[in-house]
Amino acid sequence: MKQTITINNQTHLGELVTYFPAITSRLNDLHIDYCCQGDRTLEAAILDAGISSDFIAEVQNAYSDYIARPDKELPVSELSDEQLIDLILEIHHQPERALWKELDQLVNKILLVHYEHGKEQLLKLHRNFSELKMELEEHFAKEEEELFPAILELGRKPEGKAAIRLLIQKLEDEHVGAGQIIKQLIKDTDDFTPPDYACPTMKAVYGKLHELVDDIFLHIAKENSVLFKRYE
Repeated sequence: MKQTITINNQTHLGELVTYFPAITSRLNDLHIDYCCQGDRTLEAAILDAGISSDFIAEVQNAYSDYIARPDKELPVSELSDEQLIDLILEIHHQPERALWKELDQLVNKILLVHYEHGKEQLLKLHRNFSELKMELEEHFAKEEEELFPAILELGRKPEGKAAIRLLIQKLEDEHVGAGQIIKQLIKDTDDFTPPDYACPTMKAVYGKLHELVDDIFLHIAKENSVLFKRYE
């Protein structure tokens, strides 16, 4: 299997982040959706975002520097189903759970402390975070208790693949739902920019929310563009 790709205007976003995960922070800054819209080409994505075609050269140069690094990550496409599932659980499910557990208390704290300063903004933040947390908790449970065991037990059997495809279809729909909540969260927080009245705790909340969202985007991309693709 290949370990590198040639990047051009027809490279799909899902493939790009699979082989070049370090580019995700730049894509996030530009609001280019590579998780739920990973099937889009770079050309289509930059057109939708109103970005100059020079961006493709920027990505090509950055990728050349990346693959020259001795510590670059092995593309997740190189991993077996079992290895990829273990990776998702270890570097996405566990850290994301820890983050939203910490944020659960902090978001409620700033809602009470700053209620008089920014009532409407903080209520939206609290509601969006609560919806996202509930969505993720239920989604992770379905993956860990249904999908992942099915892949590991039935993935290589023809009769199991049909059942796995049905599960994946439902989970992909949930990815879209989580993505919509996140986009609203980004909008309502002005790209995770704390307001002028923000205390250190509120600034920490915005920073941790940004960290959580960035990880969710990469997490979804690995599932949609790599693991789930194997069962189409």
